[in-house]
Amino acid sequence: MNTTHSKRETDEILKWLNRNRQILLDLYKNQYIAYNANGIIAHSENLREVLALANASKQPFLIYLVPRRTASVEINFTNSLPSTHV
Repeated sequence: MNTTHSKRETDEILKWLNRNRQILLDLYKNQYIAYNANGIIAHSENLREVLALANASKQPFLIYLVPRRTASVEINFTNSLPSTHV
C-alpha cells in the first residue's frame, strides 16, 4: 500500500481528528486508532493489530494514540521573574 498522502488528503485527515478529539478521548482512551477523513478504520491497545486491520482495509490512514487523560497547566510567569532595581 502507498503510505504517502497528498497534502490535501493529510489536511482532511487531520481535520477529522481535530473535529472528533473529544469523542476519541471519551471512547478510545489509551488505544491506538487508525483513521482517515471518513472515520476510524480500526482501534485497539495493540498497535500491531491496528496496523494489520488498517492495512487490510486498503484505505489511506494515520495512526493516533489516544491519551489516557488530558490535563492543562497554568503557569504564572510574573511571579518567577527576577526583580530589577535601578
